Amino acid sequence: MQYYEVLIRRGLMAEAEITAGGPTDASTAVTRRVTTLDGVRALAALGVLVFHCAEGSGFSKADHGNLNFILAILKNLGNFGVAVFFVLSGYLLFREFVRKILFDGSRTPLPHYFERRFLRIYPAYWVALVGFVLVAGAPSVVGSEFGLLTLTERQFSSKLFPGLGVAWTLYIEVAFYVFLPIYAGALALACRNRNVKTRLVLVISSLACLVAIAHFWIGVVVPFGGAELMLRLRMNLPTYLGWFAGGMALSVASVWTSADRSLPRMLRQLVDRAWICWAIAFLAYVTVVLVDTNIRFAESLERESALMFQTRIFLQGIAALFFVLPMALGDRPSHLRSIVGNRYLAWIGGVSYGVYLWHTIIVRQVNEWATIQPDFAGFLWMLAIVMPSAILVGWISFRLIEKPALSLAR
Repeated sequence: MQYYEVLIRRGLMAEAEITAGGPTDASTAVTRRVTTLDGVRALAALGVLVFHCAEGSGFSKADHGNLNFILAILKNLGNFGVAVFFVLSGYLLFREFVRKILFDGSRTPLPHYFERRFLRIYPAYWVALVGFVLVAGAPSVVGSEFGLLTLTERQFSSKLFPGLGVAWTLYIEVAFYVFLPIYAGALALACRNRNVKTRLVLVISSLACLVAIAHFWIGVVVPFGGAELMLRLRMNLPTYLGWFAGGMALSVASVWTSADRSLPRMLRQLVDRAWICWAIAFLAYVTVVLVDTNIRFAESLERESALMFQTRIFLQGIAALFFVLPMALGDRPSHLRSIVGNRYLAWIGGVSYGVYLWHTIIVRQVNEWATIQPDFAGFLWMLAIVMPSAILVGWISFRLIEKPALSLAR
């Protein structure tokens, strides 16, 4: 069973029965949504992989004249992929909580919730960490065993990226897993004994507050630190609450429609017109690239100002939100959804966690074994080696580690 099917089949079945008209149609709708979301995750993971291949080959670090704008688009794939991951996490994990908050529905008991989150993240990460130590050599891996194993080392180490570099996003994911039940519990108390429409207003208002908190954190709290502390504070959960909030807003819309209630007309039109959503996402993405390459709010090129970082975070969140929106809320078959949800991308999405964990380890090993030229040909060679290798290792990780671990969850 694919990763997303494990997470969302129960919640989507009730929604599909209402919107699709019956058990048979419901099963088809659920399967379509599951495979489409798997395809979205695959595209995000492959985007991060492409970014690291461009960086690992040296292609993204050199001046390529007329190709610099295209290169900037490639370089932004890493941040965009992470934004999509966080939007998806907000969407998937908030569903049960918001169903309880709005309609007094059932949700997974908290012990089971934390058990599932632990088994989803840590076993495969530990194996990848061992693989990284074997490739890099233990002396070059900075940090304590406890900090590296618990994903907390980056808060205390002198290095900004101790251990496995991509694990910085896992630390933020884990922090979100802990934050979400606390946030949802406080919201449930505020909504108690209120009617559904008032509850909806409170939920939406609280999500808007999360976005405001993120930008307050970036613009007011972070600048008080020195250069190193500022970077460390930036790469923490409050910075990315807006991205998670975008996915949580999608889950509110999904749960709202599952209760046979209608969405605002403009949102319904966007859901049914995936190409418009993706056009908006593309414009936001390109604007991020233009801001990053042509507009400088900092005194020097080396130091990015809070205003520029806020701008990038906001636009990146818009791009990720509109990229995910039609795939998370839409049920009607469309050409774009059929492309994203095709069997090959859906399969890669199912093993994408292993791809994400291992691809930088493979990039490092390729550079140990071969000399890759920092040009476009070198980038293509790196990509041709790393992509199939990472997908293969991701599949092995899923079959031998992730799937058995998830089978232990209640």
